[in-house]
Amino acid sequence: MKTTKSIIGALMILALFIPTSVLAQEGNYFTVTTWKLSVPENGTRAELNGLLKEFSEKISFKNDKVISERVLHHISGADLRDLVIISEHASWNDIDAASDMQNELINKAWPKEEDRNAFFKSWNKYVITHSDEIYQENPELTKK
Repeated sequence: MKTTKSIIGALMILALFIPTSVLAQEGNYFTVTTWKLSVPENGTRAELNGLLKEFSEKISFKNDKVISERVLHHISGADLRDLVIISEHASWNDIDAASDMQNELINKAWPKEEDRNAFFKSWNKYVITHSDEIYQENPELTKK
């Protein structure tokens, strides 16, 4: 009995030193933001598209902590309610780093607080709501 306990104890201690990356292959992380949008009376689709383009060019395209980004929009029906932005990151830490870099890029793009506020006020008039999720890729089930 004493020998069995010793063997089990040794196996448990040994298990602490086995790297988990050997057991499961890690995949990239994806942040998914879904915006519910609506064009108000004092707005236009052209203005909304311009705001999206401006943000992408000044912020998203310059963030080197984002491996790739996809912007998807709802196409069935007459409205543009759903806008889904999927950003790919190499690691959990890169998600935090990308967020920090985004804040720096925003401050650089609109150095004056009133300009920043004006941009986001223009954007916010289109926003009904949004949600944020984080997913991790399963490399064994991903088609490349």
